Amino acid sequence: MAKETVQSVERAFQIIELMAKNETMGIREIHHETGLTVTVVHRIINTLAELGYVKQEKETEKYFLTYRLLVMGNYVQERNNVVRLVHPYLKQLSEDCKETVHFVQRAGNKIRYIDKVLPTANIFATGSYIGLELEMSSTAVGKAILAELPEEEVRKIWNQGENVIFTPHTIQSLDQLLKELEEARETGFAYDWEEREAGLCCVGVSVRDYRGIYNYGISISAPVTRTKEDNLTRIQEKLWETKQIVSELISGN
Repeated sequence: MAKETVQSVERAFQIIELMAKNETMGIREIHHETGLTVTVVHRIINTLAELGYVKQEKETEKYFLTYRLLVMGNYVQERNNVVRLVHPYLKQLSEDCKETVHFVQRAGNKIRYIDKVLPTANIFATGSYIGLELEMSSTAVGKAILAELPEEEVRKIWNQGENVIFTPHTIQSLDQLLKELEEARETGFAYDWEEREAGLCCVGVSVRDYRGIYNYGISISAPVTRTKEDNLTRIQEKLWETKQIVSELISGN
């Protein structure tokens, strides 16, 4: 006896599996690869977008999978070679600094958290989680990635963003952001001084991928009370060491 299947579900997973193998895809690309009509592809993509599984890049109008699947079952993380490769070094960094470490990837005009390591002690609760997407200008690690971009692109990202003000310390103007990015280019570090969460400070660095593009970043988050000058210097040193190792691992250089 033939198994009963739901055609719309089959088609949705056909598209999801195809998109999982590609960074971004347009409607017609999906149509050509799957043989499904453009109308059907549109309907399925719109449904997946409404459910939060797919998002659209503003510049290219192409679509990419979000990390909602990762949040649900941690499946994507287990299959993600970059995360598996980098995780031991993030864990060591967290142990060395005794603070929370994040690993992010650029996702259009935002950053997406793809790994998080908590210290074994002195845990300070943060609102971050794997799969979370944030505007780059509101995080240290996002600003570290922005610092690698041409000013024209930074201006475009800022103008297209929501630029939500979370605390009195949140960046509120493009000029303020550009000034911080200039400092980040000079020092190699970007900072978040209670800009997103009161009492929480972060230090971030950018990490290049195999193409030499700075699409990843690492950050250390700590309470204000643990970011005094001596400890901050130690955090920066350990973070920079990890940046070098991870960049070489991912880029292959």
